[in-house]
This record gives sequence, structure tokens and C-alpha cells, in this order.
Amino acid sequence: MRTRSSTLRAGVAGIGLIALAAAAGCSVDTGMGTSDDSAAEGAAGKSDGMGDDGVFTVAAFTAGYAVPGGKLTLDDFVEKGNELEGWEVTLYTSTFDYDKLNSDVQAAITQGADAILAGFPDPRQITPIVQAAQDADVPIFSIDGGVEANPDLITNITFDQQQLAEITVGGLDEAMGGLDGKDVMVIGHDPHIGIQKRSQLAFDMLEDAGANIAGGEMKQALDPGTGRTEALNFVTDYLQANPDGLDGVWAGWDDAALGVTQAIEEAGRDDIFVTGVDALAETAEKIEAGSPMYASAAQDWPSVVDEMITHMEEYRTNAALPEENFIEIPAELIDPSNVADFEPTLGVNE
Repeated sequence: MRTRSSTLRAGVAGIGLIALAAAAGCSVDTGMGTSDDSAAEGAAGKSDGMGDDGVFTVAAFTAGYAVPGGKLTLDDFVEKGNELEGWEVTLYTSTFDYDKLNSDVQAAITQGADAILAGFPDPRQITPIVQAAQDADVPIFSIDGGVEANPDLITNITFDQQQLAEITVGGLDEAMGGLDGKDVMVIGHDPHIGIQKRSQLAFDMLEDAGANIAGGEMKQALDPGTGRTEALNFVTDYLQANPDGLDGVWAGWDDAALGVTQAIEEAGRDDIFVTGVDALAETAEKIEAGSPMYASAAQDWPSVVDEMITHMEEYRTNAALPEENFIEIPAELIDPSNVADFEPTLGVNE
């Protein structure tokens, strides 16, 4: 299996370039060995990725189904996958209960799954799934499956955490007229590797620019499923104790950012600015309305789903797998300058 990383930095339009990887796919050992030679040997005689029944059985899973972005992305994958000829997708979910997911997906592999789609997994907690997949010669494809190349995953498409931190901190800089001397709260969630990385990057960028971190440390939401309420409480409590001690809030995902926005509005303040990551439809409405929600980084997960399905369809038809196993793509900052032209893909009511 190839383990070469690929970072695309040509702008949001670069998402479409991911399809090139699928077109250049190569037949390899789906047991995810570390040697190209052993991969070539293991692939001998494998003409497609389907089982003997002619059905492409996919076990998709996520521990982040309680989070809006996670639910919307996995629902989109299941819907689009099941619309394709020969596909049969089953979704396994939990609220960050990896014991349950490990058991469910191991059972699915035993029952004949041909491929795994890991949605927003914590690679540190899916070892039983990885082992079962390797033993059964089943490839694991992943969406947002970590922040670095991982040989356990056939391919992982995610967003560039460095860029996410840069553009959202830049949004706060613009909104507040500079960062030096400003009091900024940072809200993260360390169990999610992507949020953890971009939150720490943002924290460091803010400190390096001379901002004061409100409370002296990063606030940690315990559960993204309740992140909106937790973030609301962080800001409400802080403003009660420090009425003049907050200029901005950097939140690692939009649900938390929207909770922050609510707290600021309920406090009757219009001089505190918020940035988030996701660009949900609700977030875009808040930005356009001129609320404290100033900007959010748009992660176009439906487009990522489309590209992932392209990769998996290549595997289904001819056992071809992408050359790159780690693909980072850039996001777009949505703010007052472009929100009127922005068409959200997440949190849209059909």
C-alpha cells in the first residue's frame, strides 16, 4: 500500500482534484501491509472488491453521530451509497462509545463486509476493528480519520487543520481590529483529534500574537453532542465574573460557536466576536444577520463524501485503491464579505 501524503492547497476548488487519485488507483493488498511488494503479491487474482454474491457490502460507522456535522455526513454517505447499483451500506453509530462500535463492526466484518467506511473515527480507539479488517482482508476508508498518514487506513480525506486554525484566527483578528492585548476564549474538545489539533494551533497562534487567553487555559467541552450548551455556559459564567473581560471567542466547531453566540446575545453584548468551524446553515444565517458570530470555516463534507464514494466505487469495480492514503484539503472562510453568496451544505433543511 502506498503511504505517500498529499496536501492540496490550491483553494476550495482543489477538492475536485481528489478524483484524480481514484483515476490513478492501483490494485493492492487490502490487508494494509506496509510493503508495496507484499501488497502487489496479495492483490494477485483479485479482480473486484465485491463478495461472491456480487454485492458490495459496506459497513459504515461513526462515534460522532450526535454532532451535526457527523450525522449529516454519514447520512449523506449512506443515502448516496445505497443509491448506487450493487451497493449495500449499513450504518453503525454511537455517542462516542467505541466499545459498542468495535463490537458492531467486528461482527459486520465476520458477516462478510467487503469494505469499511470510518466516519470521524479516533484512530486510537478502533484497534479491534483494524485488526479484524486486516485479518479478513477488508480495506478501511476514512473521512476525517486523524491528522496524519496512517497505514491502517487505505485512504483518509480530511481538512487541513493548520489552515483551519489560520483562517479562523485571522477572522478574529479582522473582527477585533487586532489580537494584541485582546481577551480571547478558546473552546476545544480533545477527544476529537482534528478539533484537538486545530484548537491547540489556534491557542498558540493567539498567544504568539499577544492575545490574552480568557481564564488562562483552553476550555474543554466534555461531549460534542452537548457542546452548544457547554459553550453557552462557559461564556455566560465568564461574563458574569468578568463583565469587561472578553473580546472574542475561538470555537473549534460550529455547534459550540453557536452556543457562544447565544450567550453573548443573551448578555446584550455586541462587542464580542466569535469564529467557528463547519459553516452550518444556521451559522451562515447568524453571520449574515450581523450577530456576534463573525466567521466560520466551511468544511464541505458532502463533497468529501462524493470523492470517497468515487474511491470506493473504483475498489468495487476493479479492486483499485488510491495511491495517497492521506489527503488534506483546504476550507473557505465564510464571513460578512462573502456569506451572501455562500450556499451551505451542512444543516440545510430539505
